Amino acid sequence: MQKITLMVKDDSKISFFLELIKQFDFIEVQRSSRSISKDYNFFESAGLWKDRNVTGDQLREQAWKRDN
Repeated sequence: MQKITLMVKDDSKISFFLELIKQFDFIEVQRSSRSISKDYNFFESAGLWKDRNVTGDQLREQAWKRDN
């Protein structure tokens, strides 16, 4: 079985598309939604690096390290 992911640009067309695609007996529809949690508070992450002996320069060096 192969899996295809579709991104629907217009939310008002989703129900029409799903009804259309369900007419084919060889297609199984699995809906998933990626929603951003509105409960997330960015400022609760403050102090994430507290009590760690690392500098911004060290983080950048690790992040951009390339093996040539």
